Amino acid sequence: MTRWGRAVVVAVLVAAPLGHLQAQRQAAGKNWITLGAGQAAWGGFTEVGAQLTASHQRNGRVLTARIIGGGDILGAVFASTGQVVSVQDVGVLAGIGNKPGLLRYSLGAGIGIVSIWRRGTGSTDTKASHLGVPLEGQFFIQPIRFLGVGVYGYGDLNKDRAFWGWSISVAVGRLR
Repeated sequence: MTRWGRAVVVAVLVAAPLGHLQAQRQAAGKNWITLGAGQAAWGGFTEVGAQLTASHQRNGRVLTARIIGGGDILGAVFASTGQVVSVQDVGVLAGIGNKPGLLRYSLGAGIGIVSIWRRGTGSTDTKASHLGVPLEGQFFIQPIRFLGVGVYGYGDLNKDRAFWGWSISVAVGRLR
């Protein structure tokens, strides 16, 4: 075998495993955690809201576990009896998203447990929990492979008190 022939064989033997590793790396899913704060709205009130999510994306499918909530900061003082003072949603959502790059966006819906706190008599609040349909939309700019910033929009449809919100969020993880 000539010197060039051996060089080609060595190059193929080295490139094939590297190409295979690169293909595996690209096929692997992306994982990220987001944390954000913003506003939540229900029944004509706009209050403080926050969210924590953990997401996994493989191909165009996105799976998210989340906890979101909103609360009336002055509700303990000024809310009347029976008025909603806090909302919370714990859910799992499935959706679709674009191929992660500099910009990432996704939409999802799922199933969750929603908790609604109402102002009670005296200093106690009453809590009601039931099933809800959580909704989400994510839009992030990811200038660095492991860090992004964006907007997370959320909602929950349920039989007691539907609510909506948004937050400015930071995403950390394997984003691209």
